[in-house]
Parts: sequence; structure tokens; C-alpha cells
Amino acid sequence: MPNARRIIFSTYVTPTQSVEGEETAIRHTEFQASPNGTLGGSGIATITATQWSDKWTSMEHASLRQWENFTTVNWEDLTSNWKTVGRGEVTISDSNIATLSSDSNALTFMYIKNTGSNTNALVALDGGTNYYIMIPPGGSVNLRGDGTQLLCNEVRVKGNNPVETTIEFIIAK
Repeated sequence: MPNARRIIFSTYVTPTQSVEGEETAIRHTEFQASPNGTLGGSGIATITATQWSDKWTSMEHASLRQWENFTTVNWEDLTSNWKTVGRGEVTISDSNIATLSSDSNALTFMYIKNTGSNTNALVALDGGTNYYIMIPPGGSVNLRGDGTQLLCNEVRVKGNNPVETTIEFIIAK
């Protein structure tokens, strides 16, 4: 079994501003002069070779549901579409709560993207008591647990109203 598996991630933003033209009905977006360039960063999260569950990612493939099976077959070589029913996305609402992790081990990396288009996804890191993180439609969040202060060991996600939305996620330890 492979050792030292890694998740390589990055994020960046480009500061822009909306400017009104001579005619008040015409607006365009332009890059801001300060700060110059993009803001963001990248990192590497080293994870254990064996995850606590086969459902540590929403990108599971029908024939390759176990992490260990990715050692001889590369997921990028598969031609199947992960976004079919039951693959790639998890449906949530205010009453349909997804438990992404519930054991006592601290997380190394968490990424959640709201792939829906009409409602926010709410994230709780404490087992569902406090939903402090809000992900708008099309938005995403990633966190790295430090094992002491930010454990992220009981992650639950729900929608903020009865309208359903969908998420994609990676929860690694």
C-alpha cells in the first residue's frame, strides 16, 4: 500500500472593481491597481494511506470505491462521468443533513464545494451543534485541521432551507 499520499491544493483571487461608465446603465469590471496581481497561496496536506472510510470523498467511482484500488488504476484514466446519480455529488437540505466525518481522529484536510445554484450550504465542525460556515452556490471552502485547536473531526453539512442543493467534498485524515 502506498505511503505518504498527498493532497496538493491552491487558491487565488484577483481583486477587481465594478466601474460605472459615462452612461449610468453601463458598468464594466476592471482590475484594481492595488494590490497588484493575485492574492492566495498553495499547500500540501500529507494524509494517511488508509482512510477511515471508503466514503472520504464524493468522487468515488462505481468500480473503484476503495482508496486502495487507486494504486493500479488512475482515476483520471476512467471515462465514466462521476456526476451521475449517486456519484460525485451529495444532495442536502435543511432536513437532509450529510455527515461527512464522525470519528474522533482530527482531519488533515477538508474541501467542500456547493455545486448547487439556489441555496447556501451550512457546515458544522462540532457534530451539528453550530453551523458557522456558509458556502454560497458555486462557492467552496477548504480547511486544514491542526489536530489540537481545529480538529474538524465531526463534520456535518446541510442546506439552509428546504430547497435542496448539492455538494462535492474531500475529507481526509
